[in-house]
Formats: sequence, structure tokens, C-alpha cells
Amino acid sequence: MTQAIFLSYASQDADAARRICDALRAAGLEVWFDQSELRGGDAWDASIRKQIKECALFVPMISANTNARSEGYFRLEWKLAVDRSHLMADDATFFVPVMLDDSLEPAARVPDAFRARQWSRLNDESAFAAFAGRIGKLLAGSASPGKNGANAAPGDEFGINASARRPRTVTKLSGDDGLKSGGALANATPPTKDTIPSIAVLAFANRSASADDEYFSDGLADELLNVLAKIKGLRVIARTSSFAFKGKSDDAATIGAKLNVATLLEGSVRKSGNRVRISVQLVKTDDASHLWGETYDRTLDDIFAVQDDIAQSVVKELRIALMGRTQQATNVPSIQTEIAEAARGRTANVEALRLLMQSRFFISRAGVSDLNQGVAYARQALVIDPEFAMAWTWLSRGLTFAAALGDAPVVAANEEAREAALKAIELDPNLVDAHVALVWHMNFYAWDWQRAEAAVKRALALAPDDADALASASMLYLALGKNEQALTYGLRSIDLDPLNQRNRRDLGQALVAMGKQTEAESEFRKMLEFSPKSVNVRGRLAVCLERQGRHAEAVSMAEGESAEWARLNSLGIIYALQGNFVEADKALTQLVDNLQHRAAVQIAMNYAARKDRDRAFEWLERAYEQRDSGLAFLKTNWVYESLYADPRWPALLRKMGFGA
Repeated sequence: MTQAIFLSYASQDADAARRICDALRAAGLEVWFDQSELRGGDAWDASIRKQIKECALFVPMISANTNARSEGYFRLEWKLAVDRSHLMADDATFFVPVMLDDSLEPAARVPDAFRARQWSRLNDESAFAAFAGRIGKLLAGSASPGKNGANAAPGDEFGINASARRPRTVTKLSGDDGLKSGGALANATPPTKDTIPSIAVLAFANRSASADDEYFSDGLADELLNVLAKIKGLRVIARTSSFAFKGKSDDAATIGAKLNVATLLEGSVRKSGNRVRISVQLVKTDDASHLWGETYDRTLDDIFAVQDDIAQSVVKELRIALMGRTQQATNVPSIQTEIAEAARGRTANVEALRLLMQSRFFISRAGVSDLNQGVAYARQALVIDPEFAMAWTWLSRGLTFAAALGDAPVVAANEEAREAALKAIELDPNLVDAHVALVWHMNFYAWDWQRAEAAVKRALALAPDDADALASASMLYLALGKNEQALTYGLRSIDLDPLNQRNRRDLGQALVAMGKQTEAESEFRKMLEFSPKSVNVRGRLAVCLERQGRHAEAVSMAEGESAEWARLNSLGIIYALQGNFVEADKALTQLVDNLQHRAAVQIAMNYAARKDRDRAFEWLERAYEQRDSGLAFLKTNWVYESLYADPRWPALLRKMGFGA
């Protein structure tokens, strides 16, 4: 077999292919690129098939052009390559997919076999050159089997342990038959871990004598994560996903693969009175090697200096790992400036910080009693430091969530939540979290869509790669019926927070609203894989299965839903859609008898599924009076389709601020 590389691309991407060809030549690789031979016909077709059969690597070039096209010769090339891969050993490296633009990887129209590999995003000359270097190293080490299966470790295909000797390589560049291209869904997603430094800050282990100090170890990791997330040029995984491994035994490679990061910051905290010992280490995920580590013995009064020292060291080491020590040496002073700017606006009071850590610890759990405790700690922090913007932010978030769960007076809690978010913005107009908290309030209670969209845009302008800001944008645009925008922002948020169940649930709902039931099913199943006990995932998945005509599966899935309201809601809808009104009545009766004060929207949905318009509107009015947070998605919930022709429907939309 030859050492040739086959590069497959759509004809619209010929310029990019040529630039990659130039980069390969500049790296010392021998490249064959003669467009005069790419004319079509039997001889040309036979040549293409022969090259795919004999090449060492197959490099599919993926872009908005390939996503937009249902037909093209490149799709035949992809099929031929996949067919050949079935004959290979599971640990053989063959596919090296590349993305040429900012299209969304999860939405790419590619064979499943391509998704088993780590993708590279090539969108400028430096990325082309780096890719050429990695290809050369990979081929140089081709005597050692790579990994081509679904369990492959990201990065293996780039020959990390390749030898220095590199064979001569012939690169075959192929175009397609030039079918007309169209538009494609998607805005930018952050680059993959191969192009910029990427890190997940894991929950620090609590080594203190008291388990009650867990909030402090979590809080310290959280503070560091928030600072690092504000540093430009770093891809930082959000808290929900980073902390998902807390108390588990997953190794660095497993965590790196699940979060798509190259490095982990892990550590432990031992607190005793006013003294604290913090041990931290920066670890590479591909081989678990240590890039940097340090232990700090300080007093709590010195905690801010410790945080800044750790953040500076992490940023420095990440940039050295990417750019090399020589280039990094001149940037050390700028790192100190960056960290100082990223930490701007935090409290100077250690006790207020400690109380905020406790507030965030409990509110992040999102249980009813936890929310109440979190709100109480935020209030205590504000007594000590009334100008602590982040404490106002978490007070707003806790109150909004508590009201949505029915454990706080809806009107009073939401009014205070709004004032708290506005106070945080007044104190720090550049605090992204405060704008996101305002979006949550506007979306789930005030239904002030213009104000919510203004807050979303401000948050994204301040931090375009903030996972919470992206998720709030997805949630808002789903409510507004702008499903493609919701999908775009949802995919971007998941790139930074892949294990966040709420974000995946909203993404699944956007796909449902777009009629993409199989894609939605995939997202809901991923949620169950990550978190089998997630509330209202089986219920949503059950209805998704029912809409695909998989009736028995739908009922079985709904019956496995743990939350009573979600189980009864999904069963009632499914049985109504099936025409089994005996079972539908049983579910609806229990829903009304047991949960009418908390599930007005779900009861309305059941009546809509039964096409009982009068009762559906009756319960929608109750939901409006109760300020039921579920009404936020009235406009895009397909179950209300039976109400669309009724004149009460446009009137309700106007009442909700959506317009007719």
C-alpha cells in the first residue's frame, strides 16, 4: 500500500484545498495537484476509486458547502472510503476529518464513521501549516497502529510519538462534479482543542476535617474557572460539565475525551481555621503528564493573591504548551494584566466571598431546600458587602429558580429577582452573569422579550464564548420561535458545557420544534447516558418516540420517568395521540387531582393533545394567572397545534407579548 493521502473536497472548496496543498509542500511533503486531470469520465472515476482503495489516509474536507449539498461526487468518495474502512482493524488510523469554516460539527452531514475521530478546524494559513506538520508526523509513525474506532483517544491520529524520519508522500486532491451549492445552517463554534489551549477546572477535593467545608473547595475551583474563562485565547469548559466528575474515578484521558479538552486543572484544599493549604496541578489529558504543579500554604486573608498566582501560572503554562517557551517569555507581564482585569469587580471582603461560595454551592444543586439556603447565603453576603455585584447576581438566580419550582411566592420572588439583577448590572455593567440572570427573569416570569433579547445581546457582546450566555440565547430564541437561532446557540453552548443537561434538553426541544425527531431523540438519549436520573428527559423522549410512530417504546419510556408530573404529562399526551382515552383519562385525572397548582401548563398540553380546545384555553389562562414558567415556550410547543385555528390563540400570543 502507498503512503498517499487522499484529500476529498467539494468543488466550491477548491481554493482551500489548493492552500492546504501549498502548506503540505511547504512542510516538505510531496503533493500531486494537477487540476487538468480532474475532468470526470470513466478513466478519472477509475483513478479516484483506485486512489481511495490504496491511500494511507483519507482526509474529508467538511464545510458549509458540503453541508448544503445532498449530492456530489465527494459523497461517493466518502462512501467508498467508509466501505474500505470496514475491512480495517479497529485500531487502524484512516480518517482524518477537517472542518474548513465555522460550520457546526454536530450538525455536519457526514458518515458516522467520521465522528469517531478528532476533527481539525482549518480556517487560516497558520492552521494549514500546523495540520501539515501533524500529517507528516502521523505518516512517519504509521508503522505503529493508530486508533480508528469509537474509543479512539482524541489526538492519536496526529502521531504524538512519531519518529523523526518522514517518508515521501504523494497527496491526491480530488474535487466533485460541481453541483450547485446552497446555504447552510450555523454560526461559529469555538475551535477544537487542537487549535487553542483548552482546559477544564475540576472540582477541587475537600481534604478538610469537616465535610461542611466542601463549599469552600468547590468555590475556590469555581473562582479560578471564572477568571480563566475571561482570558482571551483560552477555551474553558463551564462549571456544570467540569464538576460532573466530582467524586468519580474517571482518568484524565476519559475526562478529556468527554469534554474535548487537552488539559485539566485539578487540586485539593485543606482548610483549618484561618489557614488553608491548596495543592493544584495542570495535567495533559492525552498522557496524564504534569505540565505544572504547586502547593500554597496561606491564610484566608491571602486567598485572592493565591487565586491570581494559580491563574497566572495556568495561563502561562498553557500558552507555553501551545506556542513554545521562547515566544511566551515576552508575554508574562501581559498575563498579570489579563488576570487582574479578569478578576475585576470581585469583593475585597473575604467573608463576603466565603458566603458567596456557599450561596453558589447550594443554588447550583437546584433542589428546593438547596435554593432556599443559597438565597439566604447571598443575602448574608450582601449585608457584609452591599456592592458585591456577583452576590446580587446569585440572589437573582436563586429567587428566579425557587419561584419557577413553586417554592417561593411567585410575584414577590420574581420582583426581587429583577431588582437584584438590575442592581448587579448597575454595580458592574460588564458582569456577564448579571445580564444572564436578567434574561432568566424576563424569560420565565416577566415575558418581556425585547428586554430579554437586549440582555442576551449584551451578554454575548461581553463574552461570546460564555456557556451560560449562549444557553440563555438558545432558550430565548426557542421561546420566540426562532428555532434555527436557538439551535445554533444551543450547539455552541454544549461545545463549552457538554454535560449540562438543561442545555441539552433545550437543544432537544429546538430540534423537536424544527421537526427533527431523530436528532432530538439522539440528544435526549445522550442526556440519559450522562445523567440517567435527569428529570423530564424520559418524558420528552417518550413523546418524541410517539411522534415517530414508535408507540410501545414511547409508553415504556414514559413509564420510566421519575418525576410524577412529567410521567403523567407524557403518558396523557401519548395515550391521547394514540386514541387510547381510557388510559389518557387516568393520567390526566391524576395530574389534575394531584398537581393542578403546579402543572397548569401540562394540563393544558394534555387537553390540547385531546383537541379539547375549551379546556385547553381554560388551563392556559390559569397558567397565565399563576405566571407558570412553562408558558415561555407556548409559541413553539407543537402540542398546541390543535388550537391554532381558534381566535383565542392569537389573542393569547398577544397577551404573552409574542404578537399574533
